[in-house]
Amino acid sequence: MTQAFQKILIVLTAGIGDLILASKGIRSIRKGYPGAEIHLLTSTAAAPLARHYPYVDFVWPFPIREWKTGKLRFIELLGVMKKLHRRRSDLAVNLYAADSPAGAFRMGCLLMLSGAAERVGVDGKGLGHFLTKKVHPSRLSGRHVADAMVEIARSAGGVADDRGIEVFWDPAVEEHCRRLLPARAFGRQPLVGINPGGNRRNRRWSPENFAATADRLIEKEGAAIVLLGGPSETDIAEAFLHGLRHDVVNLSGKLGLDELACVVSRLDVLITNDSAPMHIAAAVGTPQVTLFGPEDAAVFHPYTDPGLYEIACADISCRPCRKDECGQPLCLDLVTPDSVFEKCRRLLRAGNRTIRPHGSAIEEEKRSASRA
Repeated sequence: MTQAFQKILIVLTAGIGDLILASKGIRSIRKGYPGAEIHLLTSTAAAPLARHYPYVDFVWPFPIREWKTGKLRFIELLGVMKKLHRRRSDLAVNLYAADSPAGAFRMGCLLMLSGAAERVGVDGKGLGHFLTKKVHPSRLSGRHVADAMVEIARSAGGVADDRGIEVFWDPAVEEHCRRLLPARAFGRQPLVGINPGGNRRNRRWSPENFAATADRLIEKEGAAIVLLGGPSETDIAEAFLHGLRHDVVNLSGKLGLDELACVVSRLDVLITNDSAPMHIAAAVGTPQVTLFGPEDAAVFHPYTDPGLYEIACADISCRPCRKDECGQPLCLDLVTPDSVFEKCRRLLRAGNRTIRPHGSAIEEEKRSASRA
């Protein structure tokens, strides 16, 4: 793989959490090609955060969810592809392995339309037909998804480092987020975030269980509770609030992505389902208790220091699995509020935090990247 590439397209048309997991791989490509113009094609949902990454020069929002569900009109898709083709990248790198033949075909079309003579990705589900350099799936087997993406980046000429994943946000939101959060009693009141939402129903612990855990944290630890969630999760937030005995700070549906990342960075502990806030917490060094349902925690666990997270899941024979739906998700239903409370209390008592560069450190990161 030559170092002569001047224009590089990184393809990561997945969710917000996947963008954060890919940050280490994206940084590797920047280190391998410090003088190149790097474009990132990512999902419409992840694009607002992607624009803050100092390793990327241009961000292309792509409506991947609409494409998958057939809601994207062909004329709109054609317009995006024409713009992509006019950029004529020298190298295109797909950082995420295709999970189906249909997904591989869609990804292959995007890579071909980039005009790149060199196309790198994982040889699986038929995507290999579109690639000039193939990463065999066996090289990624059993590895954490963040490390797997770094391996793909290295195959494309990236240079890995020993730093973790990252998330960045607009420093202008810092003061607003400070005002949203409760003042801590005598400076000692622990601030605990609750994220009961998530993309898939079988990845979500019940709102009632989250509420029972929150009440106990308030009663036993004197915690201030901050409810998080996206605009589409109001029903989940309402179910959580209905099950509470105490008041909490309700920020569900009220935060943009920049504000969400900033708020998570200020928490003492986050309790969350397997979702984007889990990866945000890992990136900023916030301790967390993560509820894991069907996914394999060995591959998808919070990519952070082991002392900064606790996994809550039921040890049953049918997990991990790749089901999108489950009539009886025992892997989550068997997890008790008492067990989650105890895990959260251990993290609060440990008082561990890892401060990583983010948010207001964007400009320094950009300067560092330009010097690399």
